[in-house]
Amino acid sequence: MIDTKLFQLTNDDKLRYLELIEKINIEQKYTIMNVLGKKIQDILDDRQVNSIEAELIDDMAQLVEILEFHTDLPDIIVKKILFAMSYFIDKNDEIPDIIPKYGFLDDITIVSWILNDIRKQIPDMTRA
Repeated sequence: MIDTKLFQLTNDDKLRYLELIEKINIEQKYTIMNVLGKKIQDILDDRQVNSIEAELIDDMAQLVEILEFHTDLPDIIVKKILFAMSYFIDKNDEIPDIIPKYGFLDDITIVSWILNDIRKQIPDMTRA
């Protein structure tokens, strides 16, 4: 098992990412979600899914559900969700995704940060 604490966000990282979040174009929502679906399918097709990849896929499903079921979310929450999706989609982010076992450590850290931040700002959702 890989220790997900190997990659941690500093306050400087968070400030940099918050600046990037502000620049997210909400009108790109469906384009981002389309690419996200392809990325997830590629992960499922290419190899056996490890625990971090499985958690990321589950987290992405939660983010998609939030966007689909809560159409009246404030723009900043939508931007945060789209940023998390975009970060996951980016193959050449802080730790390139092609690095075996470790390539998704940064992704899971960013996505967890965003999920923890927005969970307290959206109504509870029951999952089927």
